[in-house]
Amino acid sequence: MTAIAAQGGRRVELQTVAVAAAVYGGWLAIVLWNEAVSWPVSVVLLAVVIAWHGSLQHEVLHGHPFPNPWANEVVGSIPISLRLPFRVYRRSHISHHECEDLTDPATDTESFFVTAATWERLSAPGHWFLIAHHTLLGRMLLGPLVENVSMVRRDVSTIRSGDRPLLRWWSVHLVTATLLFWIVVRVVGMPWWTYLLGVYLGNGLGLVRSYCEHQWVKGDATRSIVVRAGWFFRLLFLNNNLHHTHHAEAGVPWYGLPELADRIGSDNLAAVGAGLYSGYGEIFRRHLLRPFDHPVHPRERRVA
Repeated sequence: MTAIAAQGGRRVELQTVAVAAAVYGGWLAIVLWNEAVSWPVSVVLLAVVIAWHGSLQHEVLHGHPFPNPWANEVVGSIPISLRLPFRVYRRSHISHHECEDLTDPATDTESFFVTAATWERLSAPGHWFLIAHHTLLGRMLLGPLVENVSMVRRDVSTIRSGDRPLLRWWSVHLVTATLLFWIVVRVVGMPWWTYLLGVYLGNGLGLVRSYCEHQWVKGDATRSIVVRAGWFFRLLFLNNNLHHTHHAEAGVPWYGLPELADRIGSDNLAAVGAGLYSGYGEIFRRHLLRPFDHPVHPRERRVA
């Protein structure tokens, strides 16, 4: 398995180029014409586009749609979501794919579990917060804050240890994101709170995909789920609802995942592993207010 699509001999992937055009074109239309619609409509539309942008960034960091890495970086680095530098996201996510113990909070950069030691250090409100964060509603409302704060804290520590590229990535991102936000608010005239609310809710909507996509299971069974979603979520998440398939062949573009899933039997493998879901409606029904698991990693619960 490779986490990056092989570059040699590849052609431009027009399907992904079309998605990028739709994402940035849709964002531009929402911003420019925000006065033509009510603010709730602007917020909802912006949230959908921001979530879609997150899926596009995920596709780009895996080496799509262009054979040229610099062209891909241009597509992925436009900071309309304001959240994290593209290179920081790329490095963290590639590390996640290279992790041999998915869900382990010590080695998996995208694990939502904590160690027993961390749990024991927390007070009762801290326990309640983590449990709420393990519900789907909590992940959508608290997740963008948790994700960004934890990433910033980790990166500040790494920068202090001498990681100069990381400092450069963050510096460039802060400048470009601030400039973009200034243009949206001061030049175009979109209310600042409308944009920030749309961005925050969009980041929360994007976390619906990653909410329970990795679950710990014993043995060699897959720890990546499959969600047989409808057309809206399939397009919004660029088929990464077929998450076992994506982890099996991470270099395959989003539009190739359904065929690959059928060919390698992802449904059956997920069903005996992390889980097979009939759609995101099932996940909402089961976990909107009920955690999909305890925050402490299952291997450590005997001492939790």
